[in-house]
Amino acid sequence: MALAVYYSIPYVKLLYTQDGREVLNKKIQSFGAFAPLVFIGLEILQIVAAFIPGAPVEVLGGVLFGSFHGVIFCFAGVFIGTVLVFYLVKLFGQPLVNKIFPQEKLENIRILKDEKRLEFLIFILFLIPGTPKDFMTYIAALTKIKPHRFFFIATLSRTPSMICSVLMGSNIGNGRYFVSAIIFLSICLLSVGGYFVKNKFLIIKEKHNSGNE
Repeated sequence: MALAVYYSIPYVKLLYTQDGREVLNKKIQSFGAFAPLVFIGLEILQIVAAFIPGAPVEVLGGVLFGSFHGVIFCFAGVFIGTVLVFYLVKLFGQPLVNKIFPQEKLENIRILKDEKRLEFLIFILFLIPGTPKDFMTYIAALTKIKPHRFFFIATLSRTPSMICSVLMGSNIGNGRYFVSAIIFLSICLLSVGGYFVKNKFLIIKEKHNSGNE
Protein backbone atom coordinates (compact mmCIF):
# COMPACT_ATOMS: atom_id res chain seq x y z
CA MET A 1 0.00 0.00 0.00
CA ALA A 2 2.89 2.33 0.78
CA LEU A 3 4.41 1.67 -2.66
CA ALA A 4 1.04 2.23 -4.31
CA VAL A 5 0.69 5.59 -2.54
CA TYR A 6 4.26 6.57 -3.46
CA TYR A 7 3.84 5.82 -7.16
CA SER A 8 0.40 7.44 -7.31
CA ILE A 9 1.62 10.80 -5.92
CA PRO A 10 2.55 12.22 -9.36
CA TYR A 11 -0.92 11.37 -10.67
CA VAL A 12 -2.61 12.89 -7.63
CA LYS A 13 -0.63 16.11 -8.18
CA LEU A 14 -2.05 16.28 -11.71
CA LEU A 15 -5.50 16.77 -10.22
CA TYR A 16 -4.59 20.13 -8.70
CA THR A 17 -4.54 22.04 -12.01
CA GLN A 18 -6.72 22.09 -15.09
CA ASP A 19 -3.73 21.26 -17.29
CA GLY A 20 -2.84 18.36 -15.01
CA ARG A 21 -6.37 16.97 -15.16
CA GLU A 22 -6.27 17.12 -18.95
CA VAL A 23 -3.00 15.16 -18.93
CA LEU A 24 -4.54 12.54 -16.64
CA ASN A 25 -7.62 12.28 -18.82
CA LYS A 26 -5.43 11.69 -21.87
CA LYS A 27 -3.61 8.90 -20.05
CA ILE A 28 -6.91 7.25 -19.21
CA GLN A 29 -8.24 7.75 -22.72
CA SER A 30 -5.14 6.02 -24.06
CA PHE A 31 -6.70 2.74 -22.88
CA GLY A 32 -9.59 3.41 -25.23
CA ALA A 33 -12.55 1.11 -24.81
CA PHE A 34 -10.60 -1.00 -22.32
CA ALA A 35 -10.40 1.74 -19.67
CA PRO A 36 -13.82 0.93 -18.12
CA LEU A 37 -13.01 -2.80 -18.20
CA VAL A 38 -9.71 -2.20 -16.41
CA PHE A 39 -11.50 -0.19 -13.72
CA ILE A 40 -14.28 -2.78 -13.31
CA GLY A 41 -11.57 -5.41 -12.93
CA LEU A 42 -9.99 -3.32 -10.18
CA GLU A 43 -13.34 -3.06 -8.40
CA ILE A 44 -13.82 -6.83 -8.64
CA LEU A 45 -10.34 -7.36 -7.22
CA GLN A 46 -11.18 -5.06 -4.32
CA ILE A 47 -14.22 -7.18 -3.45
CA VAL A 48 -12.40 -10.53 -3.73
CA ALA A 49 -9.33 -9.31 -1.83
CA ALA A 50 -11.45 -8.13 1.08
CA PHE A 51 -8.59 -6.37 2.86
CA ILE A 52 -8.42 -3.70 0.10
CA PRO A 53 -10.64 -0.75 1.13
CA GLY A 54 -13.44 -0.04 -1.31
CA ALA A 55 -13.91 3.73 -0.92
CA PRO A 56 -10.61 4.78 -2.59
CA VAL A 57 -11.45 2.66 -5.66
CA GLU A 58 -14.90 4.25 -5.87
CA VAL A 59 -13.40 7.73 -5.52
CA LEU A 60 -11.03 6.86 -8.35
CA GLY A 61 -14.01 5.85 -10.48
CA GLY A 62 -15.53 9.29 -9.97
CA VAL A 63 -12.27 11.01 -10.86
CA LEU A 64 -11.76 8.99 -14.03
CA PHE A 65 -15.28 8.62 -15.40
CA GLY A 66 -17.43 11.25 -13.70
CA SER A 67 -20.42 10.72 -11.46
CA PHE A 68 -22.81 8.89 -13.82
CA HIS A 69 -20.41 6.46 -15.51
CA GLY A 70 -18.39 6.12 -12.30
CA VAL A 71 -21.45 4.84 -10.45
CA ILE A 72 -22.35 2.49 -13.31
CA PHE A 73 -18.85 0.98 -13.47
CA CYS A 74 -18.59 0.69 -9.68
CA PHE A 75 -22.01 -0.93 -9.56
CA ALA A 76 -20.95 -3.47 -12.20
CA GLY A 77 -17.71 -4.29 -10.40
CA VAL A 78 -19.38 -4.64 -7.00
CA PHE A 79 -22.09 -6.91 -8.38
CA ILE A 80 -19.68 -9.17 -10.30
CA GLY A 81 -17.25 -9.28 -7.36
CA THR A 82 -20.04 -10.19 -4.93
CA VAL A 83 -21.26 -12.99 -7.20
CA LEU A 84 -17.71 -14.29 -7.64
CA VAL A 85 -16.98 -14.35 -3.88
CA PHE A 86 -20.32 -16.00 -3.11
CA TYR A 87 -19.78 -18.87 -5.51
CA LEU A 88 -16.13 -19.26 -4.57
CA VAL A 89 -17.26 -19.88 -1.00
CA LYS A 90 -19.98 -22.25 -2.20
CA LEU A 91 -17.37 -24.11 -4.26
CA PHE A 92 -14.59 -24.36 -1.68
CA GLY A 93 -16.71 -24.16 1.46
CA GLN A 94 -15.74 -23.06 4.94
CA PRO A 95 -12.00 -23.85 4.54
CA LEU A 96 -11.78 -20.87 2.19
CA VAL A 97 -13.46 -18.57 4.72
CA ASN A 98 -11.21 -19.92 7.48
CA LYS A 99 -8.26 -18.50 5.55
CA ILE A 100 -9.68 -15.10 6.51
CA PHE A 101 -11.60 -15.87 9.71
CA PRO A 102 -10.45 -18.43 12.28
CA GLN A 103 -13.14 -20.95 13.18
CA GLU A 104 -13.54 -19.58 16.71
CA LYS A 105 -14.36 -16.12 15.33
CA LEU A 106 -16.90 -17.54 12.92
CA GLU A 107 -18.65 -19.31 15.77
CA ASN A 108 -19.00 -15.99 17.60
CA ILE A 109 -20.80 -14.34 14.67
CA ARG A 110 -24.20 -15.49 15.82
CA ILE A 111 -26.09 -12.70 14.08
CA LEU A 112 -26.02 -14.53 10.75
CA LYS A 113 -27.52 -17.66 12.32
CA ASP A 114 -30.91 -15.98 12.68
CA GLU A 115 -32.56 -17.50 9.60
CA LYS A 116 -35.88 -15.74 10.17
CA ARG A 117 -34.37 -12.25 9.89
CA LEU A 118 -31.22 -13.08 7.99
CA GLU A 119 -31.98 -10.96 4.93
CA PHE A 120 -32.97 -7.94 7.03
CA LEU A 121 -29.85 -8.20 9.18
CA ILE A 122 -27.59 -8.49 6.13
CA PHE A 123 -29.24 -5.45 4.56
CA ILE A 124 -28.79 -3.34 7.70
CA LEU A 125 -25.15 -4.35 8.21
CA PHE A 126 -24.28 -3.70 4.56
CA LEU A 127 -26.11 -0.37 4.65
CA ILE A 128 -24.30 0.98 7.74
CA PRO A 129 -21.16 2.92 6.72
CA GLY A 130 -17.93 1.56 8.12
CA THR A 131 -18.88 -2.12 8.32
CA PRO A 132 -16.46 -4.59 6.66
CA LYS A 133 -18.82 -5.45 3.79
CA ASP A 134 -16.32 -7.46 1.74
CA PHE A 135 -15.46 -9.71 4.67
CA MET A 136 -19.15 -10.11 5.43
CA THR A 137 -19.76 -11.32 1.87
CA TYR A 138 -17.57 -14.33 2.59
CA ILE A 139 -19.46 -15.04 5.81
CA ALA A 140 -22.93 -14.55 4.30
CA ALA A 141 -22.12 -17.14 1.64
CA LEU A 142 -21.97 -19.76 4.42
CA THR A 143 -25.60 -19.13 5.35
CA LYS A 144 -28.75 -20.50 3.73
CA ILE A 145 -29.64 -17.22 2.01
CA LYS A 146 -30.69 -17.64 -1.61
CA PRO A 147 -28.01 -16.40 -4.06
CA HIS A 148 -30.19 -14.10 -6.18
CA ARG A 149 -31.70 -12.46 -3.08
CA PHE A 150 -28.27 -11.94 -1.51
CA PHE A 151 -26.85 -10.38 -4.69
CA PHE A 152 -29.76 -7.94 -4.81
CA ILE A 153 -29.61 -7.06 -1.10
CA ALA A 154 -25.82 -6.70 -0.95
CA THR A 155 -25.61 -4.54 -4.07
CA LEU A 156 -28.59 -2.35 -3.17
CA SER A 157 -27.41 -1.70 0.39
CA ARG A 158 -23.94 -0.71 -0.83
CA THR A 159 -25.31 1.85 -3.28
CA PRO A 160 -25.69 4.95 -1.01
CA SER A 161 -22.10 4.93 0.26
CA MET A 162 -20.82 4.04 -3.21
CA ILE A 163 -22.62 7.01 -4.77
CA CYS A 164 -21.16 9.35 -2.12
CA SER A 165 -17.61 8.14 -2.82
CA VAL A 166 -18.04 8.45 -6.60
CA LEU A 167 -19.49 11.96 -6.25
CA MET A 168 -16.52 12.96 -4.13
CA GLY A 169 -14.16 11.66 -6.80
CA SER A 170 -16.09 13.39 -9.56
CA ASN A 171 -15.84 16.73 -7.76
CA ILE A 172 -12.12 16.21 -7.22
CA GLY A 173 -11.69 15.49 -10.92
CA ASN A 174 -13.50 18.73 -11.76
CA GLY A 175 -11.48 20.77 -9.28
CA ARG A 176 -14.37 21.35 -6.87
CA TYR A 177 -12.36 20.60 -3.77
CA PHE A 178 -14.66 22.37 -1.31
CA VAL A 179 -17.62 20.19 -2.34
CA SER A 180 -15.37 17.12 -2.15
CA ALA A 181 -14.28 18.09 1.35
CA ILE A 182 -17.90 18.41 2.49
CA ILE A 183 -18.75 14.97 1.06
CA PHE A 184 -15.61 13.49 2.64
CA LEU A 185 -16.47 14.90 6.08
CA SER A 186 -20.04 13.64 5.71
CA ILE A 187 -18.78 10.15 4.89
CA CYS A 188 -16.43 10.25 7.90
CA LEU A 189 -19.25 11.30 10.23
CA LEU A 190 -21.54 8.62 8.84
CA SER A 191 -18.79 6.01 9.19
CA VAL A 192 -18.10 6.93 12.83
CA GLY A 193 -21.81 7.00 13.58
CA GLY A 194 -22.27 3.71 11.72
CA TYR A 195 -19.53 2.11 13.79
CA PHE A 196 -21.30 2.92 17.07
CA VAL A 197 -24.73 2.04 15.67
CA LYS A 198 -23.38 -1.31 14.44
CA ASN A 199 -21.85 -2.12 17.84
CA LYS A 200 -25.04 -1.14 19.65
CA PHE A 201 -27.09 -3.17 17.19
CA LEU A 202 -24.93 -6.25 17.68
CA ILE A 203 -25.02 -5.91 21.50
CA ILE A 204 -28.83 -5.71 21.49
CA LYS A 205 -29.04 -8.65 19.12
CA GLU A 206 -26.70 -10.76 21.26
CA LYS A 207 -28.74 -9.97 24.40
CA HIS A 208 -31.87 -10.98 22.54
CA ASN A 209 -30.34 -14.26 21.44
CA SER A 210 -29.05 -14.96 24.95
CA GLY A 211 -32.49 -14.34 26.40
CA ASN A 212 -34.03 -16.86 24.00
CA GLU A 213 -31.64 -19.65 24.99
